[in-house]
Amino acid sequence: MATDCDKEKKQEPFPEHLDELVARICATYSDGNGVNHNEGCNLPRESEILRILHNLLEIIFPGFGEHVPQSADNLKYMVGELLTRCRTELTDTLTRAFRYNCKIYSRPGCNCEAAAYEAASYLLLSLPGIRTAVKQDVQAAFDGDPAAKTLDEIVLSYPGVKALTIHRIAHCLYEKKVPLIPRMMGEYAHRITGIDIHPGAQLGNTVFIDHGTGVVIGETAVIGSGVKIYQGVTLGALSFPKDACGKIIKGAKRHPTIEDNVTIYAGATILGAVVIGKGSVIGGNVWITENVEPGTKISIAPPQLTIFKSARKAPSGWELLTEGMRKDMLASAEAVLSKALAVQKNETILLVYDKPTENVARAFLLSACEQGLLITPRMIEVTPSNGSDPDPETVEMMLKHNVVIGATFHSLTHCNAMVAAKKHGARGCTLPGISDDMFTRAMKVDPAVLQEDGKRWAARLGGRKRTVRITTEKGTDIEFTIGSCPVQNDDASYQAPGIVGNIPAGEVYTVPDPGSANGRIVIDASIGSILWEEGDPDCAVVVRNGSAVSFEGDRGQLLKEKLAAAGEKGFVMAEFGIGTNPFLKITGNLLEDEKVKGTIHLAFGNNCAMGGTNQVPVHIDGMVCKPNVFVDGECVMEKGVWKV
Repeated sequence: MATDCDKEKKQEPFPEHLDELVARICATYSDGNGVNHNEGCNLPRESEILRILHNLLEIIFPGFGEHVPQSADNLKYMVGELLTRCRTELTDTLTRAFRYNCKIYSRPGCNCEAAAYEAASYLLLSLPGIRTAVKQDVQAAFDGDPAAKTLDEIVLSYPGVKALTIHRIAHCLYEKKVPLIPRMMGEYAHRITGIDIHPGAQLGNTVFIDHGTGVVIGETAVIGSGVKIYQGVTLGALSFPKDACGKIIKGAKRHPTIEDNVTIYAGATILGAVVIGKGSVIGGNVWITENVEPGTKISIAPPQLTIFKSARKAPSGWELLTEGMRKDMLASAEAVLSKALAVQKNETILLVYDKPTENVARAFLLSACEQGLLITPRMIEVTPSNGSDPDPETVEMMLKHNVVIGATFHSLTHCNAMVAAKKHGARGCTLPGISDDMFTRAMKVDPAVLQEDGKRWAARLGGRKRTVRITTEKGTDIEFTIGSCPVQNDDASYQAPGIVGNIPAGEVYTVPDPGSANGRIVIDASIGSILWEEGDPDCAVVVRNGSAVSFEGDRGQLLKEKLAAAGEKGFVMAEFGIGTNPFLKITGNLLEDEKVKGTIHLAFGNNCAMGGTNQVPVHIDGMVCKPNVFVDGECVMEKGVWKV
């Protein structure tokens, strides 16, 4: 009788055509949101790293692995053969790790082969010292564990010794800033021992980890000599310092320092950059977040049940906004990302912001998440002035993203970092001094209107060298020539590499010819980074041969001080701009004021981002309302009303 096994069965088909399934899977590799590595430098392989690691362990513990030397001469041959093999394989693997890092962080000019050779040599030359330290660890385990019978038993079976040995190897590579591989070695040790030691942790001599399961030692932890640690101990960080958008701020020491001859019993948790003094004894299951004096003994009282009710969380600035304002801000953020910048899902966005612009940053983050875009928030300290660079780490980050958004109190538009980012092909927008209220109307204008108006002004101002004169009823009368730099239109269209403009948008601007400006400017509205309210007195600036030479009024003196802080070049007249946005209004915030239709603005300081050559860490604009503007003698604006 035939059984079911004898009966011929047809193979069930794929639920969909195989080619279609392959295509759908591969699509997840290229949408910018997947985790894959399908091109570029080859990654280091775990199998290669483990082979190298096992050979290094053979050198540290000869006779305890696959290679068994039969004599002293044979031992020398075995060690020599293993060293030669390790140097070749290690250098090759490290080279690929360094190349991967260069590719990821766009670091041209790196000599990955030299860095790999140096790191490999450093590790191999450190082996005598590592072996000495490991022998001391083995002896510490033998001395500290009454159950230990022989040193050989400890080498063969104690997880703490294995974890410490692998850590000492990985730490050498960590010291040489080798990417990927130290962490992979540490994770292998974690997998086989249950002990998680970050390769950055600094360990002294005669360290004993008894039993070991569940021990966690963080990256910036420092452990002295003669320290004994039992299972389940955590040397970790407190809740990490975060920026307003919840992103961890990295770089500072976060983990404990354990001084010499400290004993830490099972389950103890020590958090933060605290110091546990020499000779202290930390009892089981204690929780420590403060420094401990040398020689202290700490234990916990018998447990009792305590019920905590969490306090109601105070609302954040975003939560305090009305629902309508949040909705309008999200709409503006969506329009900036999808229309002004046209961000694609495979592009990366760097959002630079500071404390005064947290709500605007929140709108960008929520909108980007809604659109499935890759955005990295970076909260910075408020920069000293318009045109100043942010901190060095932020400057470096600006070179690594497709799109840079600078929503900051002071302007990043003209800073060196933004100029460099543009040269690297980044595009983006800046929102200096943006307020929540202003952001709600930032994208109400039709970009097509700004583009068309900008073209008309560019045609009237550009094409050749022209003479511009500006007068007002309040006493402005200044004349200069233009033509050495192009006329540019800030029209909320920043979709090409190297293009950065303001949001809100709406200005046509250019650089006055160097040394050509002469006359008097009466600033009757806002000045960049200087407070102004309706009704505040006007101020005046006298310009000779292209530079400000005298200032009148209290605000004029403040302007003088800010420009003087940057040196003589700070006084150079750097920009002539015309506002073109009919939806904006004079509010005292220059970001909005300079875009208001019917106004012009003149700036001093840096003009490199506009095609000029005045390199200086300041750029400050001053507003002129209801101006008369003449180009080559023809009136093109009369009391703020356009004639073009």
